Amino acid sequence: MAQDNPWWQARRGVFGLALLLALLLTAGAARFAGDALTRLDELSTDLAWRMTASRQDERRLIIIDIDERSLQEIGPWPWPREVMARLSRRIVEIGGGQQIFDLVFVESRRGDTALEQTLTATRPVLAQVFALEQGEAPRRGQLAGALDWSACPAPFQEARGYLANIGELRAGAVGHITPRIAADGAVRSQPAVICFENRAYPALAIAGILNGTAGGQLELQQGTGWLAPPWRLASAGIPYGGIPLDALGDMRVPWRLHPDSFVSLAAADVLAGRVPAGLSKNAWVLVGSTAFGLNDSIPTPFGGTAAGLQVHAELITAMLDGRVPYTPRLATGYRAGMAILGLLLLAAWYLRSPALPIYMAPLGALAWTAALYALHVAALTGKSLWLGWVSPALLVLLASMALATLEHARSRFERNRLYAHLSSYLPAPVAASLALQPPSSAIKAQWQNISVMFADIRNFSAYCEARPPEEAAAVLHAFFSTATQIVEAEGGLIDAFQGDAVIAVWSDEAAAAGDAHPARALRAAAALLAAVRPILPDPAPAGLEPLALGIGIETGPAMVGSFGLARRRTHMALGRTVTIASRLVGMTAELAHPILVGEGLAAQITDPPLDSMGVFLLEGLRTPHHIYGYPLAAPDRTH
Repeated sequence: MAQDNPWWQARRGVFGLALLLALLLTAGAARFAGDALTRLDELSTDLAWRMTASRQDERRLIIIDIDERSLQEIGPWPWPREVMARLSRRIVEIGGGQQIFDLVFVESRRGDTALEQTLTATRPVLAQVFALEQGEAPRRGQLAGALDWSACPAPFQEARGYLANIGELRAGAVGHITPRIAADGAVRSQPAVICFENRAYPALAIAGILNGTAGGQLELQQGTGWLAPPWRLASAGIPYGGIPLDALGDMRVPWRLHPDSFVSLAAADVLAGRVPAGLSKNAWVLVGSTAFGLNDSIPTPFGGTAAGLQVHAELITAMLDGRVPYTPRLATGYRAGMAILGLLLLAAWYLRSPALPIYMAPLGALAWTAALYALHVAALTGKSLWLGWVSPALLVLLASMALATLEHARSRFERNRLYAHLSSYLPAPVAASLALQPPSSAIKAQWQNISVMFADIRNFSAYCEARPPEEAAAVLHAFFSTATQIVEAEGGLIDAFQGDAVIAVWSDEAAAAGDAHPARALRAAAALLAAVRPILPDPAPAGLEPLALGIGIETGPAMVGSFGLARRRTHMALGRTVTIASRLVGMTAELAHPILVGEGLAAQITDPPLDSMGVFLLEGLRTPHHIYGYPLAAPDRTH
């Protein structure tokens, strides 16, 4: 079964460790950088509003703007109360419907009587503002517009102070304009209701909806369905089932309409009669200010600063359409589900698609992140659902990066282990070269000047036949181990083990600084002969010829490289030099000399002086060859 496959088990372990790391990192991010993650969710939502905001003209709500030009024509703010009374009357004259003032008349001034009489006739919605967490706790003016509730229920917040209109002014309704300021200074939500001394006061947009639709009693309801908001304000006058609220009792500001979609009239033009006829007929009118000096500027998704009246305009139009966005009760479960689904997809890809490169894991996680963001935007703009996407995307991204890192480390470990095994069967430089090349069936060899040594245990075949295999294997293992250590110590490479023989090669490329490779090869042969004596059984078992070591060495050109098909190749040295060395091993018994040297190597050695053994025609060769013997009785002057 696949579960019993070591490869599958290794991958499963890597994925489990990657998942654990991702969970720990995500938990740490939520613990120590939770505000940053929330801000990323909100900033990405701002981007969604900018990308999808409608520019279609909104004619149900007209904005009358006390802008910079109006201040230049009429005079600095605050304007005389007679001017404000005339502005209210002019709104009626141009056909405007309900008037909503994003202004607070805190102080008594000359002309209050005229303004009082006008407001008594027009019955507008006036504003008041509360002090919540920060700042001073003033109590100026007279609060009005409290809801007919016996107490102020959860989840609404208690205010510390307020700025309200003077008591003489009578209005159709009153609503607060207190924003909820985010950590980055932006306004993305507004308290639907604020409490003060156990009385509940609605927001300006809610007061405008209730006043403009002759709505009845406002009722607070707790959400019950998975798609329901945590709380909802319902009334007979509020369309589409009410106003959804979050767990804190706030309304999320729906930036669905681009500021350019609202018809905005300068207050100076309205007062001077320069407004086109019928432009404001039956439309609700929101009176506010975009003038810089009135300190009513907030950051919005559409720019660094915008007038605060934009919040109320967006909320009012969204309430009329039943499209106030909210976070449903299933949002937490949705994000958890998306994280689990992303991890399952990652696991399925990693465990079932071994051919795909590991860098595809982070790329796939990025694609999943894009999909989560697209779902967030689609739910927000299509269904007014704010679901969030950062936390599940972060978990899957961290899991993919941890997986890629761990798999890379595992593959490096596996590659190093395979290289270690490969280099135990091939010369280390050859193994390193093969590890970096794709398999090939081509001949990859070149001529090199080498010294080659053949070392063979004479009479070993008979020994293996007569003795237990374990005993013969122990002798051979000790011989190969000793030969490897001596050859490598002298800068050579073990080219192959053939039966009971060792083939070692020294080349110009592998030679270290100092002696040339002929001297190193000769020194290795003498050392090997001395080191192998205690390894070979002495005396030989009864009835057997004694085991002895024969060594042949030669220096000269040879073809060195890899040969064979890509699925089965071998590395070797070929040529006359190699043939001579192998024949010299066979001559050691005939000449009764354990180390025989070819004329190619002898020509490059002056110390110690070699003993001439004569000229012989070696088996398989057509030219006689001069053979030399290593002087075993001479002092060892090769070191």
